[in-house]
Amino acid sequence: MATPRRACAGLLALVLPCFLLHGAAVQPVGEAQLLLQIKRAWGDLPALAAWDDGAGAHCAWPYVRCDPGGRVTELDLASLDARGPIPDAVGGLSSLTHLDVSNNYLVGGFSTALYRCASLRYLNVSQNYLSGELPADIGHGLGKNLTVLDINGNEFNGTIPPSLSSLRSLRYLSMSSNHFAGTIPAELGELTNLRTLYLAGNMFDTGRLPASFKNLTKLTALWVEQCNLVGDFPSYVVGMPELQILDLAGNAFTGSIPAGIWSLKKLKLMSVYMNNLTGDMVVDDFSAMSLTAIDVSDNKLTGIIPEGFGLLENLTVLSLFGNNFSGEIPVSIGRLPSLETLRLYSNRFSGTLPPELGKHSQGLIRVEADDNELTGTIPEGLFDEGQFRSLTASRNRLNGSIPAGLANCTTLSYLELDDNQLSGEVPEPLWTATQLGLVLLQNNRLTGSLPRTMYINLETLHIGNNQFGGSIPAVAVSLKRFNAENNQFSGEIPGNLGNGMPQLLALNLTRRRLAKEDDWKITPFQALDFKDAAIPHGLKEENLVGHGGSGRVYRVTYTNRYNGSTGVVTVKQIQSSGALDKKLEREFESKAGILGNIRHNNIVKLLCCLSGAESKLLVYEYMDNGSLDMWLHGHALRTGHAMVRIRSLGRVPLDWPTRLGVAIGAAQGLCYMHHECSPPIVHRDIKTSNILLDSEFRAKVADFGLARLLVQAGAPETMSVIAGSIGYIAPECAYTRKVNEKMDVYSFGVVLLELTTGKEAGDGGEHGCLAEWARHHYRSGASITDTIDKCIKYAGYHGEIETVFRLGVTCTGNSPSSRPTMKDVLQILLKCSEQTHQKSETGHSPEYEAAPLVLPQ
Repeated sequence: MATPRRACAGLLALVLPCFLLHGAAVQPVGEAQLLLQIKRAWGDLPALAAWDDGAGAHCAWPYVRCDPGGRVTELDLASLDARGPIPDAVGGLSSLTHLDVSNNYLVGGFSTALYRCASLRYLNVSQNYLSGELPADIGHGLGKNLTVLDINGNEFNGTIPPSLSSLRSLRYLSMSSNHFAGTIPAELGELTNLRTLYLAGNMFDTGRLPASFKNLTKLTALWVEQCNLVGDFPSYVVGMPELQILDLAGNAFTGSIPAGIWSLKKLKLMSVYMNNLTGDMVVDDFSAMSLTAIDVSDNKLTGIIPEGFGLLENLTVLSLFGNNFSGEIPVSIGRLPSLETLRLYSNRFSGTLPPELGKHSQGLIRVEADDNELTGTIPEGLFDEGQFRSLTASRNRLNGSIPAGLANCTTLSYLELDDNQLSGEVPEPLWTATQLGLVLLQNNRLTGSLPRTMYINLETLHIGNNQFGGSIPAVAVSLKRFNAENNQFSGEIPGNLGNGMPQLLALNLTRRRLAKEDDWKITPFQALDFKDAAIPHGLKEENLVGHGGSGRVYRVTYTNRYNGSTGVVTVKQIQSSGALDKKLEREFESKAGILGNIRHNNIVKLLCCLSGAESKLLVYEYMDNGSLDMWLHGHALRTGHAMVRIRSLGRVPLDWPTRLGVAIGAAQGLCYMHHECSPPIVHRDIKTSNILLDSEFRAKVADFGLARLLVQAGAPETMSVIAGSIGYIAPECAYTRKVNEKMDVYSFGVVLLELTTGKEAGDGGEHGCLAEWARHHYRSGASITDTIDKCIKYAGYHGEIETVFRLGVTCTGNSPSSRPTMKDVLQILLKCSEQTHQKSETGHSPEYEAAPLVLPQ
């Protein structure tokens, strides 16, 4: 009688087929019945219909393999739509070496019945809904011959059992995408035969990658993305010569990337994006010639691109965005034959785009080089191979014309070249491309004309501040946003524009002209240290920092009239569609006077107003850290706000204490306007781009409706004027024009949801907007944890973040009466701040236990 892996009780030995006679030629008794029990446990699964007593020997059944003696050795039951727990009958298959039940709908805990399968070498239960804690003795219970254990993509929680270290034959261990907590056990470093270790996407407590992992010298793949890891970059990985995949992304590693990384000859993927890495990428001996993907984006890295990157013939992805790299892009990057994606935006690269970019890369799909200091022309061969889809190089100093090859690229979907120095006529084929959905060319010196009928896929076309002429297109059936301001179009606006552009949401065809200097009338609200003439003189294209539906925004420097020092202000130029009548002029002056006299730390100061014949200039204090929108979503100029300092430096995500501080600051500003001003002042356009941050990240609310008051002056009487921005507008705005503070509370609730989830206001998927998505998620009873922005998800403030999320849901209630006041909102945020401060001071992060105030149950 064969000796089992571990002793069985006598009774179990009688009723379970765990013991087999040596050399038995007899068909094992009961294995067909065990298979039928599995089938029945899963509700007579249709995929197993052929499993039947009358269908011949069970070894001929689908998904089953047996040894010569008729014992079941392999069950491959992946992707069969199986539902329910793992059947206990599986444990009766004593000769089972291979079990794959992945990608089903299995529930329940980890089945200890598998312990009885002493011969098991391969176990894959991944991509199911298994939950609960893993048994503490799992490493002792599973067979010592196990080489593959894959439990990824389930809902297991608790800590990882240290007993797994007893599975010394393991070569593949995947536990990623579960809900494991605690820290990664150092005992896993004893699994010295491991080739693959996947732990990514778990909610571990803040901790370090165990030093014992230095013993895993046979690893070919290490994936620990988003594991809440801290400490220096684990330099011991350079001692893993077989390493092919290294993914440390989405953690908080510090220090620099070891030079030895680039000496790992078998390395194929190097991903460390979204950490806190610093320093230059130093290379001593570049021999990692097998690399196919390099992603070091969203760190604080400096220096130049290593020349060795231009020698990587297999490289498909090079992602360096969101750092502080400088210098020129190596010419050799343009000769990489396998390159598909090049992402360089938000750095300080200078010089030109590699002139041969695209000529040697048949699979090149995407080039992103926004927010750098690039000059020169767009490479002529960038689009030669016919698969190119996206070019974004906004906010550089590119010059020359748009290449004919770009215009003839029929696969092109996204083209963003705004805020450069491009000139010349745009090739006509660009306007008839079949795939192009978004074109941003504003703020250049481009010429040409548009066809009467635009291509069918085009949804966004921004060509403002150029020199386009001819007639306005009459047909663009998918166009939603069309901005062609300040060009040289002529003729009549097509009378059937509404029919030809049925989906149009935003249209701007205004022609801007600056009034003469002596036509400006100044109304000061503060003591000014500049001459009024300095403001109109600063309204130059090179000073433009933003533009939106209500105005263009300039960063204007001036000389202090008293001491000669240099000062900076933000100027918003608002063009009304027609002359203001006296009533509206008085309303504007009255509101401007009220806002100009407000003195509050959380409201942006309105310094003065200059009035001209066709426009007004609102002069505000300048805010060093731009808008909250820029920090949460990476938007800088596209939404066009005000008072921002556009930086080419990479932005790091805001941590939770900073986000909460921003929410409190904005709430204090609104609370003052609602509860301490008489009569109360309603903002009407609260959104993340109107919450600005000073050099210390103190929040100030900006843009209290003055711009919209003027823009609406020329609106037709039949137009329904709804104040606010898409995603932030309270539902009652659709049926009433009565303005009250609860509209601001709704919009502020959306901001709270953005701060907690990282999603944008309009990002609600099938639910339309973020507020509706959040309400549906909350009411469904689903875990709030799943909604939290991954940048703050594992920082130890779950309780406070969930409270603010629930507060956001409450603020965005459909009924105005169900929403709290801003005074109530502020009190809840301050209470959260106390808890957050205590955790930050002590380093201890227990779950927030205080009962949330006025929150829905």
